[in-house]
Amino acid sequence: MVPLPFPSPRCRYLAGAAVLLSLAWVGLYSPHFAAQLLLYRDKTGITNSQSGSLVDSPSLDVRKHALPNSCECQSVFTVGGCGLERVISQRPRDSSWVSALRALGQSRREGEGPMMPHLATLSRYLPRKFAVNVTSSKNGTLEVQASENVTRSLQSLPFVPCKVHVYRPSEVAECTQKYKDTGSPLRIAFVGDSRVRNTMQQMIRALRSTVDLRLAGEQKNLDINLGFLDQKTHFNVPVVGEGVELRLHWSAFLERQRQPDDVSKQGARDLLEAWASRTPSAQDGPIPDIVYLTSGLWDTSMNFESVAVSEFIHTLRVMSPVLEKLSAVSRVIWHVHGPIKKWLAVRDVPNTALDMMNRVAWKRLGKAGVWLWDTHTVMMLRQHAECQALHKAGLTKLVPHTWGCQDFQHAGRDVEDAAANMLWNLACNRVLSVGSGHCC
Repeated sequence: MVPLPFPSPRCRYLAGAAVLLSLAWVGLYSPHFAAQLLLYRDKTGITNSQSGSLVDSPSLDVRKHALPNSCECQSVFTVGGCGLERVISQRPRDSSWVSALRALGQSRREGEGPMMPHLATLSRYLPRKFAVNVTSSKNGTLEVQASENVTRSLQSLPFVPCKVHVYRPSEVAECTQKYKDTGSPLRIAFVGDSRVRNTMQQMIRALRSTVDLRLAGEQKNLDINLGFLDQKTHFNVPVVGEGVELRLHWSAFLERQRQPDDVSKQGARDLLEAWASRTPSAQDGPIPDIVYLTSGLWDTSMNFESVAVSEFIHTLRVMSPVLEKLSAVSRVIWHVHGPIKKWLAVRDVPNTALDMMNRVAWKRLGKAGVWLWDTHTVMMLRQHAECQALHKAGLTKLVPHTWGCQDFQHAGRDVEDAAANMLWNLACNRVLSVGSGHCC
Protein backbone atom coordinates (compact mmCIF):
# COMPACT_ATOMS: atom_id res chain seq x y z
CA MET A 1 0.00 0.00 0.00
CA VAL A 2 1.19 3.49 -0.88
CA PRO A 3 0.19 6.58 1.17
CA LEU A 4 -1.77 9.14 -0.77
CA PRO A 5 -1.46 12.85 0.02
CA PHE A 6 -5.11 13.67 -0.52
CA PRO A 7 -8.44 12.84 1.14
CA SER A 8 -11.29 10.73 -0.23
CA PRO A 9 -9.43 8.94 -3.01
CA ARG A 10 -12.47 6.83 -3.86
CA CYS A 11 -14.54 9.86 -4.72
CA ARG A 12 -11.74 11.48 -6.63
CA TYR A 13 -11.19 8.43 -8.81
CA LEU A 14 -14.82 7.53 -9.44
CA ALA A 15 -15.85 11.08 -10.24
CA GLY A 16 -12.95 11.86 -12.52
CA ALA A 17 -11.87 8.70 -14.30
CA ALA A 18 -14.54 8.62 -17.00
CA VAL A 19 -14.05 12.27 -17.86
CA LEU A 20 -10.29 11.94 -17.84
CA LEU A 21 -10.34 9.06 -20.29
CA SER A 22 -12.19 11.17 -22.82
CA LEU A 23 -10.06 14.27 -22.23
CA ALA A 24 -6.67 12.62 -21.95
CA TRP A 25 -5.49 13.97 -25.26
CA VAL A 26 -6.34 17.60 -24.68
CA GLY A 27 -3.17 19.69 -24.61
CA LEU A 28 -0.85 17.25 -26.38
CA TYR A 29 -0.67 19.34 -29.53
CA SER A 30 0.48 22.91 -29.81
CA PRO A 31 -1.88 25.47 -31.42
CA HIS A 32 0.72 26.48 -33.98
CA PHE A 33 1.14 22.87 -35.11
CA ALA A 34 -0.09 23.33 -38.69
CA ALA A 35 2.06 26.40 -39.22
CA GLN A 36 5.12 24.58 -37.90
CA LEU A 37 4.61 21.71 -40.27
CA LEU A 38 4.97 24.01 -43.27
CA LEU A 39 8.53 24.69 -42.15
CA TYR A 40 9.43 21.00 -42.09
CA ARG A 41 7.69 19.61 -45.14
CA ASP A 42 9.81 17.55 -47.50
CA LYS A 43 10.23 19.56 -50.70
CA THR A 44 11.17 16.62 -52.92
CA GLY A 45 7.78 16.54 -54.61
CA ILE A 46 7.04 12.95 -53.63
CA THR A 47 3.44 12.70 -52.49
CA ASN A 48 1.23 9.96 -51.21
CA SER A 49 -1.95 9.88 -53.25
CA GLN A 50 -3.48 7.05 -51.28
CA SER A 51 -6.58 7.52 -49.21
CA GLY A 52 -5.54 5.12 -46.51
CA SER A 53 -4.42 1.95 -48.26
CA LEU A 54 -0.90 0.92 -49.05
CA VAL A 55 -0.05 -0.59 -52.39
CA ASP A 56 0.69 -4.31 -52.10
CA SER A 57 4.43 -4.67 -52.26
CA PRO A 58 6.17 -6.95 -54.78
CA SER A 59 5.92 -10.68 -54.27
CA LEU A 60 8.31 -11.90 -51.64
CA ASP A 61 11.29 -13.96 -52.74
CA VAL A 62 11.59 -15.25 -49.20
CA ARG A 63 8.84 -17.57 -47.92
CA LYS A 64 6.40 -16.98 -50.78
CA HIS A 65 4.31 -19.84 -49.49
CA ALA A 66 4.19 -18.52 -45.93
CA LEU A 67 3.86 -14.73 -45.81
CA PRO A 68 0.58 -13.40 -47.20
CA ASN A 69 0.63 -10.24 -49.26
CA SER A 70 -3.05 -9.32 -49.25
CA CYS A 71 -4.53 -6.00 -48.23
CA GLU A 72 -6.58 -7.87 -45.62
CA CYS A 73 -3.39 -9.06 -43.92
CA GLN A 74 -1.95 -5.58 -44.20
CA SER A 75 -5.06 -4.31 -42.40
CA VAL A 76 -3.83 -6.03 -39.25
CA PHE A 77 -0.91 -3.60 -39.27
CA THR A 78 -2.19 -0.55 -41.14
CA VAL A 79 -5.53 1.12 -40.48
CA GLY A 80 -7.28 0.92 -43.85
CA GLY A 81 -4.94 -1.58 -45.49
CA CYS A 82 -7.76 -2.25 -47.99
CA GLY A 83 -8.73 1.41 -48.11
CA LEU A 84 -10.17 3.70 -45.46
CA GLU A 85 -13.59 3.61 -47.11
CA ARG A 86 -13.88 -0.03 -46.16
CA VAL A 87 -13.19 0.86 -42.54
CA ILE A 88 -15.67 3.74 -42.71
CA SER A 89 -18.35 1.33 -43.99
CA GLN A 90 -18.16 -0.60 -40.72
CA ARG A 91 -19.72 2.36 -38.85
CA PRO A 92 -21.10 4.65 -41.59
CA ARG A 93 -23.53 6.47 -39.28
CA ASP A 94 -21.01 7.20 -36.54
CA SER A 95 -19.91 10.76 -37.24
CA SER A 96 -16.85 10.63 -34.97
CA TRP A 97 -15.67 7.42 -36.62
CA VAL A 98 -16.19 8.73 -40.15
CA SER A 99 -14.65 12.14 -39.44
CA ALA A 100 -11.54 10.63 -37.85
CA LEU A 101 -10.93 8.26 -40.76
CA ARG A 102 -11.48 10.92 -43.41
CA ALA A 103 -9.13 13.31 -41.61
CA LEU A 104 -6.59 10.51 -41.26
CA GLY A 105 -6.72 9.87 -44.99
CA GLN A 106 -6.21 13.57 -45.73
CA SER A 107 -3.25 13.74 -43.38
CA ARG A 108 -1.69 10.72 -45.08
CA ARG A 109 -2.23 12.10 -48.58
CA GLU A 110 -1.26 15.71 -48.01
CA GLY A 111 1.03 15.53 -45.00
CA GLU A 112 -0.81 18.40 -43.33
CA GLY A 113 -2.67 18.50 -40.05
CA PRO A 114 -1.99 16.25 -37.07
CA MET A 115 -2.44 12.51 -37.49
CA MET A 116 -2.18 11.17 -33.95
CA PRO A 117 -5.43 12.76 -32.62
CA HIS A 118 -7.41 10.91 -35.31
CA LEU A 119 -5.77 7.63 -34.33
CA ALA A 120 -6.62 8.54 -30.72
CA THR A 121 -10.29 8.85 -31.71
CA LEU A 122 -10.16 5.32 -33.14
CA SER A 123 -8.54 4.11 -29.93
CA ARG A 124 -11.66 5.05 -27.97
CA TYR A 125 -13.52 2.27 -29.82
CA LEU A 126 -11.22 -0.35 -28.34
CA PRO A 127 -12.35 -2.16 -25.20
CA ARG A 128 -11.06 -0.77 -21.95
CA LYS A 129 -7.66 -2.29 -21.23
CA PHE A 130 -7.41 -1.86 -17.48
CA ALA A 131 -9.88 -2.35 -14.65
CA VAL A 132 -9.11 -0.78 -11.27
CA ASN A 133 -11.53 -1.21 -8.38
CA VAL A 134 -11.06 0.53 -5.03
CA THR A 135 -11.38 -2.22 -2.42
CA SER A 136 -10.69 -0.22 0.75
CA SER A 137 -9.49 3.15 2.03
CA LYS A 138 -8.14 3.27 5.55
CA ASN A 139 -5.81 5.55 7.46
CA GLY A 140 -4.93 7.62 4.40
CA THR A 141 -3.98 4.59 2.31
CA LEU A 142 -5.73 3.05 -0.66
CA GLU A 143 -6.03 -0.57 -1.74
CA VAL A 144 -7.02 -1.46 -5.28
CA GLN A 145 -7.77 -4.59 -7.26
CA ALA A 146 -6.25 -4.32 -10.72
CA SER A 147 -6.77 -6.49 -13.80
CA GLU A 148 -6.14 -6.18 -17.52
CA ASN A 149 -8.08 -7.37 -20.54
CA VAL A 150 -5.27 -8.73 -22.70
CA THR A 151 -7.40 -11.26 -24.60
CA ARG A 152 -10.02 -8.64 -25.42
CA SER A 153 -7.26 -6.33 -26.64
CA LEU A 154 -6.09 -9.03 -29.02
CA GLN A 155 -9.50 -9.89 -30.40
CA SER A 156 -11.46 -6.63 -30.48
CA LEU A 157 -10.00 -4.42 -33.19
CA PRO A 158 -12.95 -2.60 -34.77
CA PHE A 159 -10.82 -1.03 -37.51
CA VAL A 160 -9.64 -4.46 -38.76
CA PRO A 161 -12.19 -5.90 -41.26
CA CYS A 162 -11.39 -9.59 -40.62
CA LYS A 163 -10.36 -12.03 -37.90
CA VAL A 164 -7.10 -11.87 -35.94
CA HIS A 165 -6.17 -15.26 -34.53
CA VAL A 166 -5.05 -15.35 -30.89
CA TYR A 167 -2.04 -17.65 -30.76
CA ARG A 168 -1.40 -20.13 -27.97
CA PRO A 169 2.22 -21.08 -27.22
CA SER A 170 1.60 -24.59 -28.55
CA GLU A 171 0.46 -23.16 -31.88
CA VAL A 172 3.52 -20.95 -32.12
CA ALA A 173 5.69 -24.01 -31.53
CA GLU A 174 3.81 -25.91 -34.23
CA CYS A 175 4.36 -23.00 -36.61
CA THR A 176 8.12 -22.82 -36.03
CA GLN A 177 8.36 -26.60 -36.45
CA LYS A 178 6.77 -26.28 -39.87
CA TYR A 179 9.34 -23.64 -40.79
CA LYS A 180 12.07 -26.03 -39.65
CA ASP A 181 10.59 -28.70 -41.92
CA THR A 182 11.12 -26.40 -44.91
CA GLY A 183 14.87 -26.49 -44.19
CA SER A 184 15.15 -22.90 -43.04
CA PRO A 185 13.89 -21.21 -39.84
CA LEU A 186 11.50 -18.30 -39.59
CA ARG A 187 13.75 -15.25 -39.37
CA ILE A 188 12.54 -11.95 -37.93
CA ALA A 189 14.86 -8.96 -37.50
CA PHE A 190 14.15 -6.07 -35.16
CA VAL A 191 16.09 -2.98 -36.22
CA GLY A 192 15.98 0.10 -34.02
CA ASP A 193 15.83 0.98 -30.35
CA SER A 194 13.79 -0.19 -27.37
CA ARG A 195 10.45 0.37 -29.09
CA VAL A 196 11.05 -2.63 -31.37
CA ARG A 197 13.09 -4.50 -28.76
CA ASN A 198 10.04 -4.72 -26.48
CA THR A 199 8.02 -6.44 -29.21
CA MET A 200 10.83 -8.94 -29.63
CA GLN A 201 10.71 -9.60 -25.89
CA GLN A 202 7.04 -10.50 -26.10
CA MET A 203 7.66 -12.86 -28.99
CA ILE A 204 10.32 -14.59 -26.88
CA ARG A 205 7.88 -14.86 -23.98
CA ALA A 206 5.35 -16.51 -26.30
CA LEU A 207 7.97 -19.02 -27.48
CA ARG A 208 9.98 -20.02 -24.48
CA SER A 209 7.35 -22.13 -22.72
CA THR A 210 7.23 -24.54 -25.68
CA VAL A 211 10.47 -23.94 -27.62
CA ASP A 212 13.99 -24.17 -26.20
CA LEU A 213 15.61 -20.82 -26.94
CA ARG A 214 19.24 -19.81 -26.59
CA LEU A 215 21.67 -17.22 -27.88
CA ALA A 216 23.44 -18.40 -31.03
CA GLY A 217 26.71 -20.05 -30.08
CA GLU A 218 25.62 -20.85 -26.54
CA GLN A 219 24.26 -24.09 -25.10
CA LYS A 220 22.28 -22.83 -22.12
CA ASN A 221 18.71 -21.63 -22.41
CA LEU A 222 17.84 -17.97 -22.11
CA ASP A 223 17.78 -16.24 -18.74
CA ILE A 224 14.14 -15.91 -17.74
CA ASN A 225 14.45 -12.14 -17.14
CA LEU A 226 15.50 -11.46 -20.75
CA GLY A 227 18.15 -9.07 -19.48
CA PHE A 228 20.51 -9.99 -22.30
CA LEU A 229 18.54 -7.72 -24.65
CA ASP A 230 19.86 -4.73 -22.72
CA GLN A 231 23.48 -5.89 -22.75
CA LYS A 232 25.34 -4.19 -25.57
CA THR A 233 27.69 -7.14 -25.95
CA HIS A 234 24.74 -9.24 -27.07
CA PHE A 235 23.28 -6.91 -29.68
CA ASN A 236 23.13 -8.55 -33.10
CA VAL A 237 23.37 -12.02 -31.53
CA PRO A 238 20.38 -14.09 -32.70
CA VAL A 239 18.00 -15.83 -30.36
CA VAL A 240 17.55 -19.25 -31.91
CA GLY A 241 15.31 -22.24 -31.38
CA GLU A 242 13.76 -25.06 -33.37
CA GLY A 243 12.64 -23.38 -36.59
CA VAL A 244 12.97 -19.76 -35.46
CA GLU A 245 15.60 -17.03 -35.32
CA LEU A 246 14.94 -13.60 -33.76
CA ARG A 247 17.66 -10.99 -34.04
CA LEU A 248 17.95 -7.50 -32.54
CA HIS A 249 20.06 -4.98 -34.45
CA TRP A 250 20.40 -1.98 -32.14
CA SER A 251 20.16 1.23 -34.15
CA ALA A 252 19.77 4.64 -32.56
CA PHE A 253 20.45 6.58 -35.79
CA LEU A 254 19.10 4.51 -38.66
CA GLU A 255 20.91 6.22 -41.55
CA ARG A 256 24.37 5.72 -40.03
CA GLN A 257 26.64 2.74 -40.54
CA ARG A 258 27.12 0.14 -37.85
CA GLN A 259 29.70 1.00 -35.20
CA PRO A 260 30.64 -2.15 -33.26
CA ASP A 261 32.94 -0.13 -31.00
CA ASP A 262 30.08 2.12 -29.84
CA VAL A 263 26.67 0.61 -30.57
CA SER A 264 24.92 3.43 -28.69
CA LYS A 265 25.63 5.72 -31.66
CA GLN A 266 25.32 3.25 -34.50
CA GLY A 267 22.85 2.89 -37.34
CA ALA A 268 21.90 0.06 -39.67
CA ARG A 269 22.24 1.50 -43.17
CA ASP A 270 24.98 -0.87 -44.33
CA LEU A 271 23.12 -3.87 -42.91
CA LEU A 272 19.85 -2.98 -44.65
CA GLU A 273 21.73 -2.27 -47.89
CA ALA A 274 23.39 -5.70 -47.74
CA TRP A 275 20.03 -7.43 -47.28
CA ALA A 276 18.38 -5.31 -49.99
CA SER A 277 21.13 -6.12 -52.51
CA ARG A 278 21.00 -9.81 -51.52
CA THR A 279 24.69 -9.79 -50.61
CA PRO A 280 24.72 -10.28 -46.83
CA SER A 281 27.92 -11.35 -45.13
CA ALA A 282 28.15 -13.92 -42.37
CA GLN A 283 28.10 -11.05 -39.89
CA ASP A 284 24.91 -9.64 -41.46
CA GLY A 285 23.12 -12.96 -41.23
CA PRO A 286 20.67 -14.37 -43.79
CA ILE A 287 17.99 -12.11 -45.26
CA PRO A 288 15.09 -12.10 -42.76
CA ASP A 289 11.53 -13.04 -43.64
CA ILE A 290 10.29 -10.00 -41.69
CA VAL A 291 12.12 -6.77 -40.84
CA TYR A 292 10.44 -4.62 -38.18
CA LEU A 293 12.23 -1.31 -37.81
CA THR A 294 12.07 2.18 -36.35
CA SER A 295 14.08 5.36 -36.47
CA GLY A 296 13.84 5.42 -32.68
CA LEU A 297 13.57 8.32 -30.25
CA TRP A 298 17.23 9.12 -29.66
CA ASP A 299 17.56 11.71 -32.40
CA THR A 300 14.30 13.32 -31.29
CA SER A 301 15.29 13.64 -27.66
CA MET A 302 18.75 15.06 -28.44
CA ASN A 303 17.62 17.94 -30.67
CA PHE A 304 15.18 20.81 -30.72
CA GLU A 305 11.85 19.97 -32.32
CA SER A 306 12.58 21.63 -35.67
CA VAL A 307 16.05 20.08 -35.89
CA ALA A 308 14.72 16.64 -34.97
CA VAL A 309 12.12 16.70 -37.73
CA SER A 310 14.65 17.99 -40.27
CA GLU A 311 17.05 15.21 -39.30
CA PHE A 312 14.28 12.65 -39.71
CA ILE A 313 13.46 13.98 -43.18
CA HIS A 314 17.12 13.52 -44.06
CA THR A 315 17.07 9.98 -42.63
CA LEU A 316 14.17 8.95 -44.84
CA ARG A 317 15.68 10.61 -47.92
CA VAL A 318 18.65 8.32 -47.42
CA MET A 319 16.82 5.20 -46.29
CA SER A 320 13.58 5.08 -48.30
CA PRO A 321 15.26 3.77 -51.50
CA VAL A 322 16.97 1.10 -49.42
CA LEU A 323 13.72 0.07 -47.72
CA GLU A 324 11.84 0.01 -51.01
CA LYS A 325 14.47 -2.32 -52.46
CA LEU A 326 14.45 -4.46 -49.33
CA SER A 327 10.67 -4.83 -49.48
CA ALA A 328 11.12 -6.89 -52.64
CA VAL A 329 12.87 -9.65 -50.69
CA SER A 330 11.47 -9.31 -47.16
CA ARG A 331 8.32 -8.04 -45.47
CA VAL A 332 9.35 -4.61 -44.18
CA ILE A 333 7.22 -3.12 -41.40
CA TRP A 334 7.79 0.44 -40.15
CA HIS A 335 6.97 1.41 -36.57
CA VAL A 336 4.61 4.41 -36.49
CA HIS A 337 5.37 6.41 -33.35
CA GLY A 338 2.93 6.57 -30.48
CA PRO A 339 3.05 9.35 -27.90
CA ILE A 340 5.33 9.72 -24.92
CA LYS A 341 3.72 10.25 -21.52
CA LYS A 342 4.65 13.86 -20.90
CA TRP A 343 3.63 13.75 -17.24
CA LEU A 344 6.44 11.21 -16.72
CA ALA A 345 9.00 12.39 -19.27
CA VAL A 346 12.59 12.43 -18.08
CA ARG A 347 13.67 14.16 -21.27
CA ASP A 348 11.82 16.35 -23.73
CA VAL A 349 10.40 14.44 -26.69
CA PRO A 350 7.65 16.61 -28.19
CA ASN A 351 4.60 14.65 -29.34
CA THR A 352 4.16 17.24 -32.08
CA ALA A 353 7.54 16.22 -33.51
CA LEU A 354 6.62 12.53 -33.37
CA ASP A 355 3.37 13.27 -35.21
CA MET A 356 5.20 15.20 -37.92
CA MET A 357 7.65 12.32 -38.30
CA ASN A 358 4.78 9.91 -38.81
CA ARG A 359 3.46 12.04 -41.64
CA VAL A 360 6.89 12.28 -43.22
CA ALA A 361 7.11 8.48 -43.02
CA TRP A 362 3.77 8.13 -44.81
CA LYS A 363 4.90 10.51 -47.53
CA ARG A 364 8.20 8.73 -48.09
CA LEU A 365 7.28 5.10 -47.46
CA GLY A 366 3.58 4.94 -48.33
CA LYS A 367 4.30 3.78 -51.87
CA ALA A 368 7.57 2.00 -51.21
CA GLY A 369 6.11 -1.42 -50.46
CA VAL A 370 6.64 -0.85 -46.72
CA TRP A 371 3.81 -1.57 -44.29
CA LEU A 372 3.36 1.30 -41.83
CA TRP A 373 2.23 -0.18 -38.53
CA ASP A 374 -0.25 2.24 -37.00
CA THR A 375 -2.73 -0.25 -35.54
CA HIS A 376 -0.05 -0.72 -32.88
CA THR A 377 -0.12 3.06 -32.42
CA VAL A 378 -3.90 3.00 -31.88
CA MET A 379 -3.52 0.40 -29.13
CA MET A 380 -0.74 2.45 -27.56
CA LEU A 381 -2.95 5.55 -27.62
CA ARG A 382 -5.73 3.70 -25.80
CA GLN A 383 -3.29 2.67 -23.11
CA HIS A 384 -1.86 6.21 -22.98
CA ALA A 385 -5.30 7.68 -22.21
CA GLU A 386 -6.04 5.12 -19.50
CA CYS A 387 -2.63 5.60 -17.88
CA GLN A 388 -3.15 9.36 -17.86
CA ALA A 389 -6.52 8.92 -16.16
CA LEU A 390 -4.95 6.66 -13.53
CA HIS A 391 -2.18 9.21 -13.00
CA LYS A 392 -4.63 12.05 -12.43
CA ALA A 393 -6.60 9.87 -10.03
CA GLY A 394 -3.44 9.16 -8.04
CA LEU A 395 -3.49 5.43 -8.77
CA THR A 396 -0.45 4.97 -11.02
CA LYS A 397 1.85 3.54 -8.35
CA LEU A 398 -0.76 1.02 -7.26
CA VAL A 399 -1.16 -0.80 -10.57
CA PRO A 400 1.21 -3.42 -12.05
CA HIS A 401 4.38 -2.02 -13.62
CA THR A 402 3.75 -4.24 -16.67
CA TRP A 403 0.93 -1.87 -17.63
CA GLY A 404 3.55 0.70 -18.62
CA CYS A 405 1.86 3.54 -16.77
CA GLN A 406 5.14 4.45 -15.06
CA ASP A 407 7.20 4.28 -18.27
CA PHE A 408 7.31 7.57 -20.13
CA GLN A 409 8.16 6.22 -23.59
CA HIS A 410 7.11 2.57 -23.91
CA ALA A 411 3.81 0.78 -24.29
CA GLY A 412 2.86 -1.73 -21.64
CA ARG A 413 3.14 -5.46 -21.97
CA ASP A 414 -0.47 -5.89 -23.08
CA VAL A 415 0.11 -3.72 -26.17
CA GLU A 416 3.35 -5.51 -27.03
CA ASP A 417 1.65 -8.86 -26.48
CA ALA A 418 -0.99 -7.86 -29.04
CA ALA A 419 1.76 -6.65 -31.40
CA ALA A 420 3.62 -9.95 -31.10
CA ASN A 421 0.38 -11.79 -31.80
CA MET A 422 -0.08 -9.75 -34.99
CA LEU A 423 3.38 -10.82 -36.15
CA TRP A 424 2.51 -14.45 -35.43
CA ASN A 425 -0.59 -13.99 -37.59
CA LEU A 426 1.57 -12.77 -40.45
CA ALA A 427 4.17 -15.51 -40.08
CA CYS A 428 2.02 -18.51 -39.12
CA ASN A 429 -1.57 -18.28 -40.33
CA ARG A 430 -0.87 -19.67 -43.76
CA VAL A 431 1.46 -22.46 -42.69
CA LEU A 432 -1.05 -23.59 -40.04
CA SER A 433 -4.16 -23.06 -42.20
CA VAL A 434 -5.98 -21.35 -39.34
CA GLY A 435 -9.26 -21.16 -41.24
CA SER A 436 -11.30 -18.84 -43.38
CA GLY A 437 -12.18 -15.31 -42.39
CA HIS A 438 -8.77 -14.50 -40.93
CA CYS A 439 -6.90 -11.49 -42.23
CA CYS A 440 -3.58 -13.22 -42.94
